[in-house]
Amino acid sequence: MSDPALAEGFDLRRLPDGFIANPYPVYAALREHAPVHRLGEGQILLSRYADLERVYKDAATFSSDKTVEFGAKFGAGSGAGEAPSPLYRHHTTSLVFNDPPRHTRVRRIIAGALTPRAVAAMEAGIVALVDDLLDRAAARGTIDLIEDFAAAIPVEVIGNLLGVPRDERGPLRDWSLAILGALEPVLPPEVEADGNRAVTAFLAYLDRLVDDRRRHPGDPDKDILTRLIQGEVGGERLSPRSCCRTASSS
Repeated sequence: MSDPALAEGFDLRRLPDGFIANPYPVYAALREHAPVHRLGEGQILLSRYADLERVYKDAATFSSDKTVEFGAKFGAGSGAGEAPSPLYRHHTTSLVFNDPPRHTRVRRIIAGALTPRAVAAMEAGIVALVDDLLDRAAARGTIDLIEDFAAAIPVEVIGNLLGVPRDERGPLRDWSLAILGALEPVLPPEVEADGNRAVTAFLAYLDRLVDDRRRHPGDPDKDILTRLIQGEVGGERLSPRSCCRTASSS
C-alpha cells in the first residue's frame, strides 16, 4: 500500500525533496491513488500503462503537436523581423511532436532507411563496444552506469547510423542533453540559452555532414544518411534541412 499523500498535489514543476534520487514511491502512489492526475493549466499526468497505451494509439483524439505549447515556452516569433527560436523550430519539427501526415511521412522514410542489412551490420560493432566498456570498468574496479556505460552506447549507434567520423562525435551527447534538457517542465533562462546554442551548433554540424555526404555518398544499403539524402525510400525525399532535423531528433 502506497502513501496517498505522495500523490496528492504532486507537481512536475515543484518536485518534492528526494524525488530525483528515488522517484519510485511517488510513481507507485500516483498509479494507485491518482492514475489520472491533474497538474493545472489543462495538463494531466498519466501513470498507468493501459492509459498511456490508449492515448498513444489514438492520434485522432490525442495530439502530439506542440506548436502552441512550445510557442509559449520557447518563442514562436511574432511581428516583423522576429524569428522563431532555434528550440521552437527544432522541437516543433521533431518526429516525436508531430501528428500524421507529417509523422507518417518522416517515419516511413526513416523506417525504409533502416534496412535489415543496415541493422545487421551494426550488431558486431555494438557488441564490441559493450564488451570494451565492460572490460574498462572491470579494469578500473568501479563503474558509473550512466557516464561509463549507458551514455556511450546511443552516441556510438547514432554516430554509426549517420556515418559521423569517430573523432567528431565528442559534442553529440552534450548537444543532445542541452536540447532535451529544455523540455523539462521548468525552463531556467540559462538552460534555454544552452538549448538554443546547442540546436544552432548541432544543425550547423549536420548541414556540413549532409553536404559532405552529398559529395561523397556512402553505401545506401548501410549508410542511413545517404539513403535519406538520395530519397531512395518510396520515392520520397527529405529536404537538406529536414535531414538535419530528423538526424538531431533521433
